[in-house]
Amino acid sequence: MEFEEIKKYFSTIEFGSATNGLLITIGCLVFVKLLQKTVKWLTILRKGPPGPVGLPIVGYLPFLGKEPHKTLRKMKEKYGDVISVYLGPKYTVVLNEYTVVKEVLGHPYALDRSQELFASLGSLGFGTENGEKWHEQRKFVLQAARDLGLGKGPWEELIMEEASTFIEEVKKIKGKPVNITPTLVSSLNASIISLLIGRRLNKDEEADKIELCMDYAHEALKNVAPSNPTSLVPGLRKLFEILKIAGFDRAAKTIQNFNLFM
Repeated sequence: MEFEEIKKYFSTIEFGSATNGLLITIGCLVFVKLLQKTVKWLTILRKGPPGPVGLPIVGYLPFLGKEPHKTLRKMKEKYGDVISVYLGPKYTVVLNEYTVVKEVLGHPYALDRSQELFASLGSLGFGTENGEKWHEQRKFVLQAARDLGLGKGPWEELIMEEASTFIEEVKKIKGKPVNITPTLVSSLNASIISLLIGRRLNKDEEADKIELCMDYAHEALKNVAPSNPTSLVPGLRKLFEILKIAGFDRAAKTIQNFNLFM
């Protein structure tokens, strides 16, 4: 009954010539865009390394299983040491052999940083730049750091102090098996913050700032992980943040607060 009423309602609407023309134009634009995407997709597949075709939009993601690294490794038997695969809309080249990885990473064109990968972390200066711009900014930053005393004086004292603290924390373990990652990350994080602000944060009076820095380090590592779905489909990050999925809203707040602190 409801369907019939809806059908009757739309049957009474008369579209003018302008509306019809607009709809036709939109339809043509969508068709052309899809055609361009298809041609680009097929061209890349033809010219790039061998690999599975996958599906539109999602690529080969549905077929990777719970252990993607093992699935990609197994493809070596069919496609060789270098394979190409679409992970979502991202065209990805997988290197399945150490010698190939070493050779590729020795080439300057393989060292570019993905700007989309770090977009969620806010402004990172020259850290996400590439090419000549990166070389010039890196040169300037290193020279400025040397002028400020990099590697000597107060900077060296800050690093040595944090290193001593880390050693004391390790001694407390007394040789027992333990996951050292949290302690190591905490020490590295404290060293970097000390160099940035020129002093160590007080564990008693500035505990909230220390916690903020640790939370930021955790969120930064999680957000830029290559296996993170939002790294493959960047648009998902904002959607997850709005819908409060998987803690992305909290991550965005942490990143915002850290940038304000800096």
